[in-house]
Amino acid sequence: HYAGFLKEEKTRLARILSILGVLLYGAFVLVDYFALPSAFSYALVIRAFVIAIFLVGYALTYSKHFIKYYSFIISLEFITAFLGVEAMIFLASPSDQAYTSYFSGVIIIMIALYSWTYLNVFTTSLLTIIAFSGYMYIEFVIRGLSLYESISVLITNLFMFGSAVIFGLLAQVLRDGYLRKNFLLQESLKAAYEEKAKEAENHQHLANHDQLTGLPNRRYAKEKMEMFMERVKQLDMALVIMYLDLNGFKQVNDVYGHKAGDKVLKIVAKRLKSCLRNGDCLARLGGDEFAVALIVEKSELGMAEAIADKIRKAIEQPIGFKGYKLSVGTSIGMASYPASGDQVNVLMDIADKRMYKDKLKNHEKAKLKKEKAELEKEVKESPVVLYFPNSRGV
Repeated sequence: HYAGFLKEEKTRLARILSILGVLLYGAFVLVDYFALPSAFSYALVIRAFVIAIFLVGYALTYSKHFIKYYSFIISLEFITAFLGVEAMIFLASPSDQAYTSYFSGVIIIMIALYSWTYLNVFTTSLLTIIAFSGYMYIEFVIRGLSLYESISVLITNLFMFGSAVIFGLLAQVLRDGYLRKNFLLQESLKAAYEEKAKEAENHQHLANHDQLTGLPNRRYAKEKMEMFMERVKQLDMALVIMYLDLNGFKQVNDVYGHKAGDKVLKIVAKRLKSCLRNGDCLARLGGDEFAVALIVEKSELGMAEAIADKIRKAIEQPIGFKGYKLSVGTSIGMASYPASGDQVNVLMDIADKRMYKDKLKNHEKAKLKKEKAELEKEVKESPVVLYFPNSRGV
């Protein structure tokens, strides 16, 4: 994570550094005119070359491989900048102000090296040695000055150079330390925020959904139905609301226990989902009651009947539990907009009443079926007596 964070920071600072390099190197042309009159034309060429390197460096920051070659690109910019200033010092005649004063340019570049880059200590140290060695080479080898002749200037420059290095190193260490702490703080705050957001999301989910089946609860289902109602009114479509109640669920709980009842509810919820389309509303209202909301074309209300039949068949399939086959059925009541009303509460109330009527009807069917089965059993188990009349008719 920190490497990714530093990647953005490296790229950002590299671009700023390149732009500053171009501006400062370009602006100092005015200084060259007065401080380096003996080699002004050469100074222009040197500055143009250094500015070109900075521009190339800036362009490379937009390459996807920039971070991979970051140390090389930044080092090239600084070596060019160092050598550019030292080349102008070399070209300056003793009468030029640049002869003694341009060393301050090396100091400025040195400060930028430590405070505006993310080069490692080895690389910055190597660049420091190259910069200082180049200056010493010009003074003692090319110019052939003796230590005695330039002792005061060298001591001053050495002191300034060393001070720049010390301040630069301290600035680099402090900056990197604060940057890492800032990153860790940001990550900590981000993690805390994400945790709180997740907790809030979980609380919201628990407040809106049934814990057993994971379906929306009554309150959340009503909110979704209200949104469905607004949509169908805008699109001139139909809204169908179904109320479902399981038949035989109480017997499952009484005979096999609540664990069996919970399993039945979970399986029923899955089967209901498989019967519906993506985007349809399915909710558990409580106990063994469910609700479904469908948006259909006004000319396709028959689709709701087909879905209801599909739901009945799916729910009636046996459910395995500890070697037993549990069976439940369902009673369904439906109401639709615009035929039954234009308010969700009205449709829900109508669907509830129709579901209750369907339940009574199913109850009567089940009762008749049971009575018929008992009668058939009784007839089957009754003894059969055959009468054979004798000659007297007895």
